[in-house]
Amino acid sequence: SSSSLTMGATSEDEGSTGDALDIVLYLFVLGPAVEWCLKSPRVNRGRPGSWRGVSLAVLLLALVAAGKMAWESGTREPNHFETLGVRVDAGTAEIKRAYKTESLKYHPDKTDDPAAPAIFMRMQRAYETLKDPSSRDAYNRFGGKSGDDESGGMTGAAMFYAIWLVLGYLLTMGRASEDARTWAFSGLLALAVVEYQTRVLKYDYLAMVLPHTTVHEKLELLHRLFPPFLHGSRMISQVVFRDIGVYNKMLVEQMHVKVDELGKLAYATQREIAKQGIARPSGVAAPLAAAADGFAKLGGEKAADAAVGAAAPSVARASSGAAVAGAGAESAADQEAAAKQAAAREAAAREAA
Repeated sequence: SSSSLTMGATSEDEGSTGDALDIVLYLFVLGPAVEWCLKSPRVNRGRPGSWRGVSLAVLLLALVAAGKMAWESGTREPNHFETLGVRVDAGTAEIKRAYKTESLKYHPDKTDDPAAPAIFMRMQRAYETLKDPSSRDAYNRFGGKSGDDESGGMTGAAMFYAIWLVLGYLLTMGRASEDARTWAFSGLLALAVVEYQTRVLKYDYLAMVLPHTTVHEKLELLHRLFPPFLHGSRMISQVVFRDIGVYNKMLVEQMHVKVDELGKLAYATQREIAKQGIARPSGVAAPLAAAADGFAKLGGEKAADAAVGAAAPSVARASSGAAVAGAGAESAADQEAAAKQAAAREAAAREAA
């Protein structure tokens, strides 16, 4: 009929408008907000991508998704179960009693309410669909106007997973989004398992939470949750990503800089010791001298002279300390040799006596 065609066109226009609003919301409002949560020094205390920032970003995404679901649930038309005021697991007898009770309230001959005829016609359509167990079950699982859209429901579900499988892969390309790809595909797989068990195996996990909402509507709400989940996963993954190869390269470069500085200091120490007239070190200090020689061959005189100027005070103190230690060692050795000579003379005198 013309009214049903008008309703269908209106619902399609509303769906297109909703998708456009979703794109604007995720790209231009939610995206910058989540990026601020993950990179703000005030939130992350100087460490971008900290758990505090990630938690705040996840909370923001959850609040937006919950608000969006509540808004869509409040603006959609009531389903046949809600029209008659029965649960989705109600039997034929309960549905019949509810129809008789509610239809009497809105019968055109029983009330003068101008909206009563439209409500009464909607109740008649609901009862025609729900009175038969097979059409009621099909309507609950696959939606449609009268429960005869089983093939359309399965086709729509297959299209949803095919589209988001491709989009998820394209949006998570690159090494920085590898974690996001894992999270997104895991979420999509979990959603597919839940949908298979709910639509095909008839396990309604949310029946206690949403007793008047059809399985088809519950799954549509879960479908609506996947885009913000993918979007949030992508942004969080890019912020917390750390390239191990680049990180290791930075560590190696820092190690090379420190080795160069150590070589310069060793060469400066060797030259200062030579100026003080101290003998070349041996034993434990020999490797240091060898390193200084190697650096002198590779580094050149200019870099070594600059290092000498920077390290001259500390080297002078070290060389003076080494000279004092050497003098003390020589005096101790002389005293020990004199004591041995005195003991030998006393022994020779005793033998002569």
